[in-house]
Amino acid sequence: MFKRQFFGLMAIGAGLVTLNMTLLWKLGDTAHFYMSVVFWLAVGSLLWDKQKTIKENGIKGDRLSIIAGAILIALVLFKSAIVSSKFDPFLRSAPFVSGLGLALIAAGFQNLKQYGRELLILFFHGIPSVITAPLGSVVTTFTAQSAHVILWYLGFNAVRNGNHVALPTGRVLVDGGCSGMEAMNYLLGLAVVCLVMFPTKQNKALVISVAVACGFIINAFRVAGMALLVAAKRLDLFKYWHEGEGSLVVGMIAVILFGIFYQFMLKQDSKISKKSAS
Repeated sequence: MFKRQFFGLMAIGAGLVTLNMTLLWKLGDTAHFYMSVVFWLAVGSLLWDKQKTIKENGIKGDRLSIIAGAILIALVLFKSAIVSSKFDPFLRSAPFVSGLGLALIAAGFQNLKQYGRELLILFFHGIPSVITAPLGSVVTTFTAQSAHVILWYLGFNAVRNGNHVALPTGRVLVDGGCSGMEAMNYLLGLAVVCLVMFPTKQNKALVISVAVACGFIINAFRVAGMALLVAAKRLDLFKYWHEGEGSLVVGMIAVILFGIFYQFMLKQDSKISKKSAS
């Protein structure tokens, strides 16, 4: 009975993951698609590591939790059938809602903590971008200010007027898509994945802060660079870095820088452990 139930949950979970990834790909949200691969692999790795525990505990959902989980999964399926835009908040919240529904069926309300780490990763996968959406205009202003300061320190005759960053031969408008909010949310989620998968003894708040700062600062440099490209009349390169593969490259740079920082933190852990042992 347990094997049949467990196989059924795994099949439903695999179907929900496939559905979400397919929607992201078809709607053109390429950046979130590739980030989703990282988060789903992290969740899959955690579940694989605890498969023995899952088999020992069995399916512990009661009638109420099974009904609640089924309702959440049904909502995901219903919304998936009508979503039509990559900007729909549902696409970001669906992984967590799906995971919560499956966890309620598998463990019930009382044992939900059994899947706490997996749910934590899925929460930070997309929910922060939904929560922080109203702050977009504020962050956009900070991004414009930061790009202006960067250009000014580099010796360029830059002027800022609202969210416009202008040079003598051209100017750019920093809108919500260039605010850096997306990059900050991605790096925040990646920091949570690192803390869950490879825990560090160092300050957790510092790790989170550095991740968010990396996303914001690298994006501010990207905006400053695009202002220079517009001023130089290189609209082909501007388009590449604004909406082409260049925007993904900038994201990868931020991820690499954070990875270097976290590797340094883990090495510090190793040094502390060696000192304690000696």
